[in-house]
Amino acid sequence: MSYIVRNTIVLGSVLIVILAVGLYITVFSLPKKYESIDKEIKRIEVELQNTPDLANQYNVTATHLADMKKRWETRDKDLPSKDITGETYGYLNRIMELSGDVKLDLSYVGPKDFGRYGYNVYSMKGEGPFGNLFKFIWLAENGRRLMKLSNLSLRGYEAKSKDTKETKILVLFDLELQSYYSTIPELNNAPNQTSPVPVTLASNPFYPLILHEIPMPQPDEIEIERSDLKAVINGKAYIIDQNQKQRVLEEGDKVYLGVVTKIYPVEGKIECLLNRGGVAERFELKIRQGQNIQ
Repeated sequence: MSYIVRNTIVLGSVLIVILAVGLYITVFSLPKKYESIDKEIKRIEVELQNTPDLANQYNVTATHLADMKKRWETRDKDLPSKDITGETYGYLNRIMELSGDVKLDLSYVGPKDFGRYGYNVYSMKGEGPFGNLFKFIWLAENGRRLMKLSNLSLRGYEAKSKDTKETKILVLFDLELQSYYSTIPELNNAPNQTSPVPVTLASNPFYPLILHEIPMPQPDEIEIERSDLKAVINGKAYIIDQNQKQRVLEEGDKVYLGVVTKIYPVEGKIECLLNRGGVAERFELKIRQGQNIQ
């Protein structure tokens, strides 16, 4: 084969490859890109046509936000000259009646005094359906008394009803409440008496997508997640269970859905290994600081 014929074949092959690639790009690739770009252009044109509506929605929302912020910053609060634990407990009881089924254990921790004002610190632990608990927290922070909730710890819990044997979704909570007081007479009573209307949530973030197939608790079985640890010594832990009964636990003792694995007397806590429908979970129960209020 001569040199000219061989070069001609090579150049022809390269030309055929270039023509094939060009044909693919022109016939198949570019039309798809053009179609995608055209759809994007039409979408942007639709959004540009809706710009006045979006701007109007933004202005309405901004006005509503400014009004809510103004009402929040100028709301009236009562600051008693002293925070009496019994009165505070009664005030929280009235909030619980408005909230619905919420169980609450309140412990007095101590005061934080700053001269002409201060607050008493309370430790709160309990349980309830999410909607009722949300309403209780909202009323506690937005009611007549100036109170603040902090260090909030929430935990979803699937409880079996002994009567209906149905699964109830509860929220176990542990938080710190600060109840403020002041000796400034002008702050003792707010000038306007308004009744706050609690907001509501449409969904429950603690409701699981899949319920665990858990057995019913046996009679007198300790539901450790709903219990309160009171004291710990070497090898023994003293708790108040979900039925307000005093119980003693040791390492290796069985509890509902699990077993006590470790007792820490120095740290004031116990550790349990729970089996929640095939999912192993470690749970710690700690001693709460404070004095119970009767």
